[in-house]
Amino acid sequence: MNFRSAIFLCATAILLAGCVPRSPIDARKTGTSRTESDTSKNTLVQLTDKDIFGNETTLAVSEEDIQAALEEEAVRVPLNSAVILVQSGSRAPEVAMQQEMSKYYTISTFSGIPDRQKAVACNKDEKGETITSENMNYMQALRYVAAKGHQKAIVVYQDALQAGKYDAAAKTTVWSDYKNNKLPDAASLRYLVRFTLVDVATGEWATWSPVNYEYSVPPVQSGKADTEIMEQQITQLKMKTYAAVVKDLVNRYQ
Repeated sequence: MNFRSAIFLCATAILLAGCVPRSPIDARKTGTSRTESDTSKNTLVQLTDKDIFGNETTLAVSEEDIQAALEEEAVRVPLNSAVILVQSGSRAPEVAMQQEMSKYYTISTFSGIPDRQKAVACNKDEKGETITSENMNYMQALRYVAAKGHQKAIVVYQDALQAGKYDAAAKTTVWSDYKNNKLPDAASLRYLVRFTLVDVATGEWATWSPVNYEYSVPPVQSGKADTEIMEQQITQLKMKTYAAVVKDLVNRYQ
């Protein structure tokens, strides 16, 4: 391949996929190169811990790093702050959660489906040599969006609806994700929520999982009426959970 061909291919790649330079923000937390996903095929992708926290879980951490982190100020989100609200795996947070958060903050919403793009080797370093670019970490990019909008913080929540069946032999309830609108006999439901708060200005974060609610529910038959009752129970469970966990979040971090 001659030099002109190489330039043409690189320019084409820029037009089709874009070349994203490394950002100086949170330089140690930039995400790794990713491949395209099926998000365009209606496959909703959950945010991973790496999307939210960067690669902090794999960095070499010294004792000095830990002690320095202990001296940092805790994340605070005062009442009426402007925040971005994100639900993992959803293009927009559920309305019920938006309504509860709006009681305490001025909220904007953002997609909780990360953009998985291919890395493009078209960037140049200071010496003019080609380097392979990496996509910015999802949270780093979202902090930039929030900074442009003058938001104070980013609030991400990950949720899971689970069904449980009591195991008499083990004398404990065995939980699994609720799927296909089916429940075992003598089942319980619980709605798990985990929050992550990220300060836009500093990148510091706090994560918290409030106590969840559990409900015993009667077995649901295949009839339409029973199915509607089940849906109503799930909606009530979510509404009660949202009201409680948001109130707890505000009391904890304001």
